Amino acid sequence: MHTIDALFDWFLSATTRGSLLILAVLLVQVALGKRMPAGWRHALWLPVLFVLGSPVLPPSPLSIENGWTAPGPVAVSFATDLIPAEAAAPALPMDSAPERQPVPWTTVAGWIWMSGAILAMLIGVISCAAALAGFRRRSRPLPVELHREIQDAARACGLRRVPRVLLSAAVPGPAMTGLVRPLLLLPASFEETFDREERRLILLHEFNHVKRGDLVVNGLVVCLQALHWCNPMVWFAFRRFRADRELACDSAVLAGCPGDDRSRYGHALLKVERAAHPVAWRLGFLGLVGLFGRGCLLASRIHAIAGHRRAHSLWTLAGPALLLAIGLTGATRAQNEAAAAAGPQMVIESRFVEVPVDRPVTLEAVRSTLDSKNGITVFQGDPGVMEQVLSIPDADVLSSPTLVTQSGTKGTIEIGTPVPNAPEKPKFVGTRLEVLPTLAGEKVRLELRVHRTKQNTTGGSTTFSESEIKTDLTVDLGDTLVITSLHAKADPPSPSDKQLMVMVSVRLADNGALVEDRLEKIIIPTIELRDTPLTEALAFLRQQARDLDPEKRGINLLHIPTEGVPDPLITVSFKEIPLSEALKYLAVLSGLEVEFGDPAVVFRTPAPKPVLSPDAAVETAKVPMTVKPSGKSADLAASITLPEFVVEEASLPSVLQFLQQKSLELDPAKKGLNLILNAPGDPAPGEISITLTLRSVPLSEALRYVAELSNLKLRYDEDAVVLFRE
Repeated sequence: MHTIDALFDWFLSATTRGSLLILAVLLVQVALGKRMPAGWRHALWLPVLFVLGSPVLPPSPLSIENGWTAPGPVAVSFATDLIPAEAAAPALPMDSAPERQPVPWTTVAGWIWMSGAILAMLIGVISCAAALAGFRRRSRPLPVELHREIQDAARACGLRRVPRVLLSAAVPGPAMTGLVRPLLLLPASFEETFDREERRLILLHEFNHVKRGDLVVNGLVVCLQALHWCNPMVWFAFRRFRADRELACDSAVLAGCPGDDRSRYGHALLKVERAAHPVAWRLGFLGLVGLFGRGCLLASRIHAIAGHRRAHSLWTLAGPALLLAIGLTGATRAQNEAAAAAGPQMVIESRFVEVPVDRPVTLEAVRSTLDSKNGITVFQGDPGVMEQVLSIPDADVLSSPTLVTQSGTKGTIEIGTPVPNAPEKPKFVGTRLEVLPTLAGEKVRLELRVHRTKQNTTGGSTTFSESEIKTDLTVDLGDTLVITSLHAKADPPSPSDKQLMVMVSVRLADNGALVEDRLEKIIIPTIELRDTPLTEALAFLRQQARDLDPEKRGINLLHIPTEGVPDPLITVSFKEIPLSEALKYLAVLSGLEVEFGDPAVVFRTPAPKPVLSPDAAVETAKVPMTVKPSGKSADLAASITLPEFVVEEASLPSVLQFLQQKSLELDPAKKGLNLILNAPGDPAPGEISITLTLRSVPLSEALRYVAELSNLKLRYDEDAVVLFRE
């Protein structure tokens, strides 16, 4: 997705959710009315700010979003075009009319929104800078007596530092600005317009803004208002937010004043309103907070001052509870993703096979159920059905995709080719398989949909035929479904056509430990690899696993390459080794880490190791690297005696190959010893030469001498002996 599209998607989600939360806050304020203290009225807007500005919302089981998103989990998709060339649909003629590309309206709207947000932000910054510059041009020195009053008010308000002060004839009324260093703006006639007690109350009001952090929050509001410039609900909400902020500050000032100060405070507000210049309405958007206010806002503040009373003690509990309730329900997202992830994972295995339409297909199983209406046969408890299909003469396997989903989450598999220049629908030629598995005790309910589109070209004209199967059935885990009736009624097959068979099997996913235990039971008789790329080695083991797996499931082996790093070359020789152990040795020799999972075992580049401190490095160096001989491989090496072992300037790999061959010859069980060389770095193993003469020596001693002459360490594992470099 384009970056601007992703940002615009976030904006639409945030502004929609924010609008709903704004309505909720307004309804709560109307319902509680004057019973709600001014401070908590203002605090209710904090979740709105969080929703409008947060890139990611935390999940919560109490989120209101759970009510409308719970039934629809996100589908898992798997698309492939691994159809052989002869089976793919032919391309349309070159003179076909090109498809008209639709206008990307989402991207256009995203650029309009982003441009408006940047423009609004620039206007705010430039206007604020211009206003402050105008204030400074008409400033005058601060009188000593007024400076003393400001210091007293700051101390009375509990501020550690006295804010900076700008006294100017251009300032319309008392206000605060500045995010890092607060600046108090006062009109030049401040001393003449207000008496000493009124000045004290006004200064307390302004310094309460600093104490409450209103300057920082107001800066955030300005940014959010620019981002949501096209949402009138946000503009209205921020107007109410600023009004509630002033009421909260009024309440904080009056809480520490005697009753007769209410009248003085109200008169001070009226004087500010009469003295304020017309520019005052812009100050809130310019990042300034102040005592000024006009019209209905001023009237509401006067009424609030006249009826001011202390908040009931119950609000110390009710206020946080109400704020938490609004935050958990409106400022969080649904927790469906976490709930889905906690459910059982399901593995959907499929196979798409084409057989000649005139070829009789006979599949055998202990139990089977035929759905003649939909052409679906359910083979119960017989994992070998898929292998029977492969034995059909001229059977052509198109693809065998496997994907993992959760119970109740749809999985989608597409196999075919897109038709980008098609003048009319469909745009995709092939088969689309949709499976919705839902675990129900020991069984699984499958909602199955198979849709096939064929493209036919005759005499230069192209036609399409479609067929579809829908069914809903309950089967046992591991049962195999074979779908055969995928021919359109209006398009009867000809003898040269091929019949598509789709096989589906659903089972529970195994965890890594279970996968490793299962691979422990697959014994590979012989593995002989000489400078073989890892990808080819995994392909060989994948085929061996399919042939030797008692459950006939096989295993998918994947190598995730690192860009710019060539495929590692593997040289090993194994006899009678479990597949799990062979994979571990391949990972060691490749310098990769192996992750056992279902439906695939993955080889990937390991994460970088943390840099150790010198002390930690010393402690690590003290760990012994040579493991005491033990296990099956150590016993075998000690029991085999070499009559004579003479090598002269032989390379290390050739010496190990010789010893491995001798172990196979002298082992009564004819399994021999698996020798692994893992010595990356300088010098290369091929550059190490060995000269050694031994007679009547145990193989274990010969290996010890070879390791010492090569400056390598020796480790005996259960199924192999490893020579490695520290």
